[in-house]
Amino acid sequence: MQPQYQYQQPYPVQGGYAPPQRTEDSVGSWMLTIFLLGIPVVGFIYVLILAFGADTGAKKNYARATLIWMAIGIVISTIILVIMLASGAAFFNFYVGSSSPSSSL
Repeated sequence: MQPQYQYQQPYPVQGGYAPPQRTEDSVGSWMLTIFLLGIPVVGFIYVLILAFGADTGAKKNYARATLIWMAIGIVISTIILVIMLASGAAFFNFYVGSSSPSSSL
């Protein structure tokens, strides 16, 4: 007697989630971004919009990195300003205090 083999249907493959469709930013889009970032007030507002509301990963990361560099620049500029003001005050006090008019002429 021979064994009877039964044909079994294969299990259906579970389809995973489709990877999100990422569209690459065009050259024109990047040119507009760089142009807008060059305008003083508009550029800062645009960086904030890109950093906290952009849907593309590349521009969002670029805007966040730009904000970090802006913060570093502000901190360094503030430190240099404080040092220069202190040096200027000391310089002013040194020369004003030592050059009193002499009355022995």
